[in-house]
Amino acid sequence: MTELRHTSGECTGNWRLLGTGRQRVIRCDRCEAEHPATAENRLAAIDENYAGIYLRRLAAEGAALDPPGPGGR
Repeated sequence: MTELRHTSGECTGNWRLLGTGRQRVIRCDRCEAEHPATAENRLAAIDENYAGIYLRRLAAEGAALDPPGPGGR
């Protein structure tokens, strides 16, 4: 499977499909890394975006379940 690379390994941006016709590209909405919008790259972008959504939801659920520490609420 194709791996899309961000400009920084710590980037957590989402891939967006931009442009029209043969000029279409996939660009990260944070680091602005850009790749040609081939079918393989588009599938890789979809997979990575879904994984990011899933991880953000898990983090939010974990934060909601984590009781406040001393001096918290």
